[in-house]
Amino acid sequence: MGLMVLGGLAAVPNIVNAAPSTKETAEVKKYDSLKTAATDYAKALQEISNYGSRKMLKSINPDVDKYVAKANNSALKKQWEESNTMLIEQFEVSVYQVNENGNNGEVVFLIKGYDEKAMDKYLGDNASKYVTKVDNSKDEVEVDIEKYIKLQYDYLKKTKKINLATSTVKFVKGSDNKWQVVK
Repeated sequence: MGLMVLGGLAAVPNIVNAAPSTKETAEVKKYDSLKTAATDYAKALQEISNYGSRKMLKSINPDVDKYVAKANNSALKKQWEESNTMLIEQFEVSVYQVNENGNNGEVVFLIKGYDEKAMDKYLGDNASKYVTKVDNSKDEVEVDIEKYIKLQYDYLKKTKKINLATSTVKFVKGSDNKWQVVK
């Protein structure tokens, strides 16, 4: 598999097949059932996604980080940190379908996240709630950052995630009657 880019905020790194170095041994986890394997892999994909997203993006807006740090407002800081986490680690991976055909199997994973276009539209449609001044001659807009954070935070808390993508992983049942991912 490769790298799957979802939305404008993060990429979900997929499992890459690579030969182990001479110092490593290649060990693939085995499972008694394909459903157990599917559940375990969904958790792993979720963790990979969150880790990769967090490594690529420390914050959705470092300038707002600075403002929040100076504001000395614990409620605002909490909302901002939670908004950051919700957007950076937004992807949810679940088992969508398990297909078992003899010794071959495949698992389809469903990846959910926020509809960033809908969120941008919502924030734009409600700009009057946080924009304090517009200077068209200079193309400048002044924003009440606290109101913006609250609006974004409330949106994220109330909005359900949407289906963004699926990913399929193939499994095989070995002679030991255990399932493992296809190498």
